[in-house]
Amino acid sequence: MRLKKVLSALAASVMACSMGIMGAACGGDAGPAWTPPKNTDEYIVPQDYYRTYYEVFVRSFADGNGDGIGDLRGLADNLDYLNDGNDETSSDLGINGIWMMPINSSPSYHKYDVIDYYSIDDEYGTLEDFDYLVRECDKRDIWLQMDLVLNHTSTQHKWFKAAVSAAQQGRSPVTNADMLRYEFVKSATRPLDGTWHKVTGTQDYWYLGNFSSEMPDVRLDNPSVRDEICNIVDFWLDRGIRSFRLDAVPWACENSTVYSEDNAEFWTWFNEYCDEKGAEVFGSENDGIDAYCYNVGEVWADSSTVTSFFGTGMSNFNYAMGGSEAVGFVGAVNERYRASSVSEELERYQKESRALDPDAILSNFLSNHDNDRSAGFLQRDEKKIKRAAGMYLLAPGNAYIYYGEEIGALGSGVDENKRLAFNWGDKRKVKDPLGGVYEGKQEFGSMKSQTNKPDSILSYYREAIKLRNRFPEIARGTVNAYALKADGVLELASVIREGLDASTSLTSVNSDNWTVAAYTLAWKDRKVLVVHNIGNEVANIGLGSAFSGYSVVGSLKASGGDITVADGTLTMSPGTAAVLKAIA
Repeated sequence: MRLKKVLSALAASVMACSMGIMGAACGGDAGPAWTPPKNTDEYIVPQDYYRTYYEVFVRSFADGNGDGIGDLRGLADNLDYLNDGNDETSSDLGINGIWMMPINSSPSYHKYDVIDYYSIDDEYGTLEDFDYLVRECDKRDIWLQMDLVLNHTSTQHKWFKAAVSAAQQGRSPVTNADMLRYEFVKSATRPLDGTWHKVTGTQDYWYLGNFSSEMPDVRLDNPSVRDEICNIVDFWLDRGIRSFRLDAVPWACENSTVYSEDNAEFWTWFNEYCDEKGAEVFGSENDGIDAYCYNVGEVWADSSTVTSFFGTGMSNFNYAMGGSEAVGFVGAVNERYRASSVSEELERYQKESRALDPDAILSNFLSNHDNDRSAGFLQRDEKKIKRAAGMYLLAPGNAYIYYGEEIGALGSGVDENKRLAFNWGDKRKVKDPLGGVYEGKQEFGSMKSQTNKPDSILSYYREAIKLRNRFPEIARGTVNAYALKADGVLELASVIREGLDASTSLTSVNSDNWTVAAYTLAWKDRKVLVVHNIGNEVANIGLGSAFSGYSVVGSLKASGGDITVADGTLTMSPGTAAVLKAIA
C-alpha cells in the first residue's frame, strides 16, 4: 500500500501553541507574529476513495484572469491554500478531494442547466484550463469530483431545440426520436403528473420540467440517451475526473423524491458503467482499486430512501445527519439532538448501507449550496461551529466541507446568498453572484485574518483534518457506538439498549449521554476510540476494561481546556474531542 508519511510525533510545545493554549506567547498583539508550526506528524493516507472533500462553487472561489469571476485557473493557482502537496507544512487545509459544482457550459449562474456536456463554461475557462487544474491536483494527490447533472438539460441544449422543432412541426411524441429523449406529450390540457410546460409555438404539446421550465427532464431509460451518457463519462474520466457528484438522484425516473425500481435500475446501470470505465482508466494506479468508481448522490429525502440508493453502487449524502439545524451533528451541538444518538445513527447508517453494498462509503456534511450556511445554523457561535466541525470531520466515511465553512462564512435566503464570494481578505477579490444581496456581517473574518491565529475556526479545521490524515481508521473504520452506563462507564450502546424498553432513552440511563458521543472505528489492524464532549460542563467518562491501556493520541479543543486519562477515567473539558488508542 502506497502511503504518504512524514517525520515523527508532534512536539508538545508546538501542539500547545497550535491548539491555542499558550495564549499570547504563541502570537497575537502581545507578541511577535505567529508562524504556523512545521508539521511533524506522520500522515497515513492510503490512495483510495476515502477522502476529505472541499465543495467549491468555482464562480465564487478564485479569479485567474482578473474579471472578478472565479474560474478554473484561479482554483488551480490557489490550490496551496487547500493542499500544498507538502506534508511537512501545516499551513494548508489538508483536503485531498475537490467537488466542483457544475462547470459545463450553461446559461445560468449556477450551471445546473447544461448546454454542452463536453465543454467548460466560458466564464470558467477552457478545456486547457481544466487540464492544467488536473495536473496541479495530481501533484498534490487531490482527486477531482465533477457535478454531473443527468436528470435534465438546458432548454438551449441541441437535443431540446431539435425536440421543440419536431413538436412545432406536429410530429408524434410517441415516435419522434428527438422528443423521445425528453418527456413530451400531446394533450389539450396540462398533464397532472409532474410539472409540465407548454412548448412555445404549439397549442397542445407539453414537456416535463420538474425543477424549472428552463430545465426539461431527460428520459434516462432511452438507449440513445444512455449511449451519450457513456460518452460523457468516458470523456471526463479520460481527462482526469475521478468521480461524480450526481444531482437529483430520486428524480431520475420519477416525479418525486422516491426510491423505485426504475430509478434503481438506471443508477445501477450508471454506476456499473463508471466502475468498468474507472478500472480501465485508473484502476491499476492506486491501492486496492481495480473496478470501482466512487460516486455520490444527492438524495434529499428520508433516511430509508437515502440508504436504499446505496444498493445501486453509489454513496449518498447523509441528510439524516446534515443539512439542517435540527438533526445530527448540528442538532446535537444546538442541544436539539442527543450526542449519543449521533454515534448510534452513524453505526446504523453504515451497517445498513454496507448490507446493500459492502464497499459503501458514508458521505457526511454540515451544509452545502442548497442550505443556509452552517455557521448560521450554529447561531453564529464560534464554539458551536468548531464542535460541530469536530463531530463530522471525525466521523466514518468521506467529509465534505462547503467552501468558506472553514472560516465561518455566513449566508442565507436566496441561493446566491449561499454561494457568496470566498473571503480571502487580500488582493484575491471575487465578485458575489448577481442576485447576491446578503447584508449580514461576515463576523468571523477572512482567510487572511484567521490563518495565523491558533484559536481561529480555520486553525481548528486544519487540526481536525490532520487527525483524519494521521489515523486512516477514522474514515475507513467500522463504527460501533458506545454510551455511558449509569455508573459513567462506556458500554456498547446496543448492549445498554437491550435492557431498556422502547420508550426509555439513553439519557435517562446517564444524563451525560446528551452531550457525550463515543464510538470506536476499526480498520484492518488499527482501532481508535473517538469521544466528543459537546456540552458546557466537564465530562468524566469511565473507560472500563474495554479501553484499559488506551491513551489520548489526538485532540481538538474548541476553546482550550484539558483532556486527561487517570485511574481509568477520561476527563474532558467542555467542547473537546479526543482520539484514544491502545498503547503497547
